[in-house]
Amino acid sequence: MVILFIVTSAINGNQIRLDETLQTFESIWQRCPTATIWMAESSLVEPSKAFLEAIPRRVKVIPFWGHDFVRVVHAVERDIAFIKNGIEIPLTIKLLQTVPNRYSHIFKISGRYQLTEHFDLSQHPADKATFRQVLGTGYPLEVVGTDGMLMTRLYSCGYTVIPKVTAALEKIERFLWKQWDEGRVFDIEHGFWKFLDRDILNQVATIGVRGRIGHLSHIVED
Repeated sequence: MVILFIVTSAINGNQIRLDETLQTFESIWQRCPTATIWMAESSLVEPSKAFLEAIPRRVKVIPFWGHDFVRVVHAVERDIAFIKNGIEIPLTIKLLQTVPNRYSHIFKISGRYQLTEHFDLSQHPADKATFRQVLGTGYPLEVVGTDGMLMTRLYSCGYTVIPKVTAALEKIERFLWKQWDEGRVFDIEHGFWKFLDRDILNQVATIGVRGRIGHLSHIVED
């Protein structure tokens, strides 16, 4: 088992977010000492030298700051939920398309979260995409377009199913823009439930992650 963790981040100069992301790295190495970590940083502006120097040398920083798709999403001037999803979806597609075939398992974790003692590698088969068990949505079907959501604080996929995961993400991205353009809502979590092929979906009761929800202070655990 050769493991890659993709840590998505948009710190935008926030020291709290930086500290949380450093804790993310430590939690990964505690549970998976030999894992490779890619940090995908998608701040609107280039991080400071001090920020970059704070990142451990073992982490590969992939710079998405200032990329066209980041600027386009911010220019729409929509809710923070749209900005987060509008950036994370194409970013994840781009990253998955560059993963070398030496990695058998690819994990995606948000940079505010840490792995917990409940994280179990044996729950992540190499021929599946693994998510926490589906949750119901709080929106009517006519508003969000689906009846469930797969949480994306932490999920994984085997190398062989990357094409199906990226195909789902491409559909999610198109539907995200359509929904918001028409005054409805949608995000990546509803999108995976709507578009991910069920033949590769593996659901677990507890996936083993804890952290703060986005711009809020509420701590959640899956």
